Amino acid sequence: MGCCQKKKPEQLIDKNESKEMESSQDPNSSNPESNIKLTYNDFQPLKLLGTGSFGRVLLVRFLSNNTLYAMKILSKNQIKLKHQEEHTKTERNLMVQINNPFIVNIKFAFQDENKLYIVSDFMQGGDMFYHLHSKKKFDEATSKFYAIELILGLEFLHKNNMIYRDLKPENILMDSTGHLKISDFGLSKILNSPDDKAYTLCGTPQYLAPEILKNKGYDKSVDWWSLGCFLYEMLTGFLPFYIPKGNKINPKVFEEPLRFPPDVNPIAINLINQLLNVNPKKRIDVEKIKAHDFFKGVEWDKYWNKEFDPPFKPELSDEMDLRYFDKMFTDEPVDSNRPTVYSRPREHSVYKGFTFVTNSVQKDIMKTDTMDENAIKEEISQQDA
Repeated sequence: MGCCQKKKPEQLIDKNESKEMESSQDPNSSNPESNIKLTYNDFQPLKLLGTGSFGRVLLVRFLSNNTLYAMKILSKNQIKLKHQEEHTKTERNLMVQINNPFIVNIKFAFQDENKLYIVSDFMQGGDMFYHLHSKKKFDEATSKFYAIELILGLEFLHKNNMIYRDLKPENILMDSTGHLKISDFGLSKILNSPDDKAYTLCGTPQYLAPEILKNKGYDKSVDWWSLGCFLYEMLTGFLPFYIPKGNKINPKVFEEPLRFPPDVNPIAINLINQLLNVNPKKRIDVEKIKAHDFFKGVEWDKYWNKEFDPPFKPELSDEMDLRYFDKMFTDEPVDSNRPTVYSRPREHSVYKGFTFVTNSVQKDIMKTDTMDENAIKEEISQQDA
């Protein structure tokens, strides 16, 4: 789960989303994974990891299997006020379809009257915003390793007709071994076909592809633009374009030639320039990215199988070591605003088909849960009817 930290870039979301109603069939509507009802009380809240526009991210322990997870708690009122209902449904629907070593896995999704809960892997190494700002910049070998894992994650999404739309350091998380995973799919879209386009103005200004601003439609190549911004940032310690905070983005800023410090490899410069081509039709695609000289000799299958050690492994004393998370959050009381579970949710507050429990966790629950299966089904039908 991604979490917001101080001094992080603002996020752009267009209020007018009439062109883009994100919807998909619930892949778990008849799946036995959904036959278990969970509430907030099934988890022990341990630490606050971050806060965002719609809620909080907590470190929690699931009482049924004693495992740590990250719990994203979203306020239904805030989601409604900011017209983000469809994005929230899409985030849940997209995450339950993903099984990829470089993308955060969802474990549970459930709701009460006031809030939605998305529970996923706890990425103990923190986010790349923390690491990049701690190190200022990375050497070429480190930057290449991280870029490879992100390419494999984005390639998977694109092959499955998904567009991510918000690649940035805050949404790139590190696990306890040093490998990366993409998180936070609140702005993602499930496309109807490989050639489908999106129209919503959304993303983070510093990593936003220029064609998104033109309101003429854009495709999955916007994710490669964002990767180019992040690769530039890893190698130089700076963002490639200056976007004044709070001001309207001037498209001319993207037409200025990029400047690089003298220590950046010309081969890396060539790749970044192709990733940051203002013309999306001329922007480099995934096949050409993987074949670029910057990745010469890379054994992509071995990276997919995580056969190479990461350039950095987090130093962790135990499972509760939170040194890679911002103390402005972790030092705060974790449960000052405990959600309340209501027995009779109002009709307008129910997100139909939201509930999800992954198979591996369901087995752990069923070992300890003596509740009758029919009773479980009845309760879940009342929750998501």
